[in-house]
Amino acid sequence: MLAVHWTPVANTKRILRNGIAKSKTGLYCFPLTGKPLVDRWWVRFFNHVRQRKKYNGIVFRIRQEDLPAYFGHWIDTTSKDKFDKPILSLKHLKTEFRENLLFRAGAAYMEEKGFLTSVGDFEKDFIKIAKTEIKDRKKLKELISEVGLVLFTFEDYQIVLTNSIPASRIIKVISDGSETGRQRRKKKLTKSKSLI
Repeated sequence: MLAVHWTPVANTKRILRNGIAKSKTGLYCFPLTGKPLVDRWWVRFFNHVRQRKKYNGIVFRIRQEDLPAYFGHWIDTTSKDKFDKPILSLKHLKTEFRENLLFRAGAAYMEEKGFLTSVGDFEKDFIKIAKTEIKDRKKLKELISEVGLVLFTFEDYQIVLTNSIPASRIIKVISDGSETGRQRRKKKLTKSKSLI
């Protein structure tokens, strides 16, 4: 499973040299979905609550040796006393990720069909409904791949790993905007030359 750890641009060189060090409470990252709007949600959040900074995403593959891990809403994963049971295998981590998406898809499907009429209806087994309906429903398959649903499902979620990631395991660096670091650097050089 691929994940991205967001860090201020100033930390990028150090991380590429030494790896991603975990803090006292763990190493915070986000599952890479392949949908830029979803994957960059944390950058928008950071820039909303902190000074606006440029961030780089450090992409790496989560391995068994990085576990135990915790996966859930950021409010529940920022303090050790709020952690649910730790996730001990990659298979379990992938299942947690998938079942969160299936739960939302099942709820969206039931709402679209007009089957949700009261708050108590949310106690229904939406995961089971989604698994049943996805087998033969093109609409539900499309729903699961919709950016809006994926963003709604995971916008406030994160993975907290209990181990640091060595530099050798970093796959790539992505910027928080649409331009790559190389494009930004070229733009900056062009701008400085035009001022001379």
